[in-house]
Amino acid sequence: MTKALNTREKLLFHGRRLLWARGYSPVSLRQIAKAADVDVALISRYFGGKMGLFDATLADAFDDPSALAKSPEQLMDLMTQLFVTAPRGGETPSVVRMILSNAHDDDVGEKVRNLTHEKFYAPLLAIIGCPARTALFMSVLLGISVVEKTIKLPDYPAPSTATYEAQLRHMMQAALSYSGETQ
Repeated sequence: MTKALNTREKLLFHGRRLLWARGYSPVSLRQIAKAADVDVALISRYFGGKMGLFDATLADAFDDPSALAKSPEQLMDLMTQLFVTAPRGGETPSVVRMILSNAHDDDVGEKVRNLTHEKFYAPLLAIIGCPARTALFMSVLLGISVVEKTIKLPDYPAPSTATYEAQLRHMMQAALSYSGETQ
């Protein structure tokens, strides 16, 4: 790996780690450069600035579930597998953490909300077919992530347990079977 590529990858790694966990506005270029152990000017050189680095961290951030699931049942199976087997405790925050840390930000909030709609909500809607059920399904996925990673409820089951999988499936099924107003 060339030194330039190594530097760029270090900036991406630490940019993603800091900007996704703490949010865009609270993190300075100096903090990112210090974490990557590079000169701050290299962020502008490789990415054109902080916004360019943030944009680069978002490339491929969202996996398109519709590429792997063609029905709500397949989607539920896929999401269950993803949640049960997702690595935990790594240095890189999840996409959910990025959304929670940045969707309200004055500088990048609209971008994050639009990207979440385009890359997360719209593909789910294409599979689920109902806006209300899709919104509820997303709420389940985001809510479980918050409970597990942010609130850390002490009585919430560990992801490796059958109880975790059963509760996750129950909540997703409830969202998918909602029969109230569908907008």
